Amino acid sequence: MLQCHDSCLVTYDPNIRPALLGSHNEAKTIFEELVPLTDVVKLSDDDAHWLYPGTALEDIAARVLALGAELAVITTGSSGSLLSTAATQLTIPAVATQVADTIGAGDSYMSALIHGLLNRTGEGLTPSVLETIGRSASMAAAITVSRPGANPPTWAELDAELTQPRFGDPFKAAAQPA
Repeated sequence: MLQCHDSCLVTYDPNIRPALLGSHNEAKTIFEELVPLTDVVKLSDDDAHWLYPGTALEDIAARVLALGAELAVITTGSSGSLLSTAATQLTIPAVATQVADTIGAGDSYMSALIHGLLNRTGEGLTPSVLETIGRSASMAAAITVSRPGANPPTWAELDAELTQPRFGDPFKAAAQPA
């Protein structure tokens, strides 16, 4: 990470598993040492609350940004996700979905997030870019949870869902600046 963090996009999704970690203090210290070497950090709400118990998600995102990440993302399952930069904080609603299995949802979300970040066209992380990327990532997670097993969508499946005309918005509510 030290060698490449200035020359490529570095993302970090720690997938915290307390049973596999040392002490809370040790795990938090390692997390906070790695964040400055990253551009994007994605945490689930469970990961965020484990690292910073009793702290609001918006404050946890602000802490991640203060440590040096350019984008902090916190997913909250069926409640959507929070995308934060120094200038913007957006809440992206989840896609209403019949859940078959939650395995792979976070990885599908992260994959679509990375795809969106790598394919933005020099627009930076404006609110409209964040909304587009967040909605795509939410849709990828929704497709994954709608079927059994860790079965993420292909790009063609995701693109078809995002461009398909619908009766109403598949998102529970419009994304609003937080």
